[in-house]
Amino acid sequence: MKKTLVLMLLMLTLIAAPAMAKEGFFIGASLIPSIDISGDAGNGLDEGSGYGFRLGLGFNKYFSIEGVLERTELDMTGGGTMDLDGMAVNARLNFPLTTLDSAKVMSFEPYILAGYGAYEATSGGQSFDGNGFRLGIGIEQYLFKELSVNIGYTSTSVTFDTNPERDGTIRVIDIGLIYHFL
Repeated sequence: MKKTLVLMLLMLTLIAAPAMAKEGFFIGASLIPSIDISGDAGNGLDEGSGYGFRLGLGFNKYFSIEGVLERTELDMTGGGTMDLDGMAVNARLNFPLTTLDSAKVMSFEPYILAGYGAYEATSGGQSFDGNGFRLGIGIEQYLFKELSVNIGYTSTSVTFDTNPERDGTIRVIDIGLIYHFL
């Protein structure tokens, strides 16, 4: 599954390169002040934090595809930490509400997204893989035509390949900057 996501991100990059001037290629970085895992997969884990990166292509002002990489660390109840690395591909639907200037630069855009994520949890020399469907919402505020800030919330229903399998929900809040190539 991870190989498929990496290939999809690579294809997205190759497609975006020739089209970035007119189609809306973007890249961004974010802080993750809050990540939480509930359900069986979250037993013994406290809330954590981390960082992430995104790469995407806007096909028009309403629809874009993005790839996301996240690296987070969660505290374990009995002491120690667990690293959680995630990769996801999302389809994002934007709802432009206002304009900034006469050039029709969008200044305020709520959005919803749906995608698929793959995760690797590592703790104490053991590693487990998980994947699942994700949904999210957020708001993007343009500071300039090329630069925006966003805050988002995603929820991923994930199943980890432990024995027995552990199901859970990964909830992430992220705050980031996005640079839009024009």
